[in-house]
Amino acid sequence: MNTTVVWIGVSGIVIAVLGYLGAVYYWERKQIADERELEYLDELTREHEQGIADNREKLGRLIRMIERNHAPSATLTARLDCACRMLRKTPR
Repeated sequence: MNTTVVWIGVSGIVIAVLGYLGAVYYWERKQIADERELEYLDELTREHEQGIADNREKLGRLIRMIERNHAPSATLTARLDCACRMLRKTPR
């Protein structure tokens, strides 16, 4: 058997495995980043509600980003509604 053909086959398998591992890694990183965004939303909402900091602009940007990048779910909708309600009721 020709060694060139063997090396091409082995290289193809190695590239496929590395591609798969890279896809899994980036998918897991996305899951972690999504959860961190939601935790950050809760933290900013709490700080704004307690009067620790004026986070209206940050909250507005974060809410738009989360609505655009996350798949809709019941818990996500509840968190976003809570943040939006809090923003509406605080004076400017």
